Amino acid sequence: MKFSHSLRGVVLLLLSAAFFALATVAVKLTTDHSAVSGRTIAFARFLFGFAAVAVWAFATKTPLTPRRWRYIALRSVFNATAVALFFSGISHTTVTHANMLNMTYPVFVFLVAPLLNREKSPRMYYLFLVITMAGVWMVISPTGGMNLQELNRGDLLAFGSGISASLAISSLREARKFDSSLAILFYMMGFGTLVTGLIMIPGFVLPAGDIWLYVLGAGLFSLGGQICLTVGYRYISAAGGALVSSSRIVIAVLLGSIIFADPLGLNTVIGGIFILISLLGVSGVIQRFVGKLR
Repeated sequence: MKFSHSLRGVVLLLLSAAFFALATVAVKLTTDHSAVSGRTIAFARFLFGFAAVAVWAFATKTPLTPRRWRYIALRSVFNATAVALFFSGISHTTVTHANMLNMTYPVFVFLVAPLLNREKSPRMYYLFLVITMAGVWMVISPTGGMNLQELNRGDLLAFGSGISASLAISSLREARKFDSSLAILFYMMGFGTLVTGLIMIPGFVLPAGDIWLYVLGAGLFSLGGQICLTVGYRYISAAGGALVSSSRIVIAVLLGSIIFADPLGLNTVIGGIFILISLLGVSGVIQRFVGKLR
């Protein structure tokens, strides 16, 4: 029963990783072939999500009154920020870079865990934080130098989304202790729709023709990824979830290389390896492996 319980979480988070990677492809196709902004796609993503969750809640007559407003509010704010930064960042950088930088969020979770989750983090995690930052710099710096003028706006936005996502995940884990996945999604999507609707107004361009399909795809894939992520963390630990979710980096690299011919320079490869090592570290895989060798 315990294995079945964990397996459900693994499958859901694998689906979440695949959906999120596909969503970034749809966002990139939209911004590359039209003047539609990432902010507009973020609004569409939340609007689709809010409509779907509202219909489902009405059909199933699920109670939506929160038991703990605080954690749902935190989840909503940080998630909306993460999505807005991430979708905006994709339009200025590659699918590969955006996903690598966004996926640093599990490493930052331990920094806020003592505050939000009342969990102590091993000191070794600070080593993984240093490795992560080294990996991030390798990814965002084309030459590996210290010239700040070389930095890409999209890379910085994607990295910012990772930091915000770490706060969103920690809030989600607390919110799930008191409220249902549907209630959390309902308020999160509603708040996200409001906020992204306001920030998309400057420079708004209405999608036209085939671009509507890309926007729809981005919204639906993001919704699927969000649902799988929210439900999946009910069945798996934070460490296990971080490990499984890291598969998005591999999926994104493959999709970026095949569809957009994303360049994979030595710096990007090394930086990606550093980030993956850090994700394995905070998930406990490295420690368990070393323990078996002793």
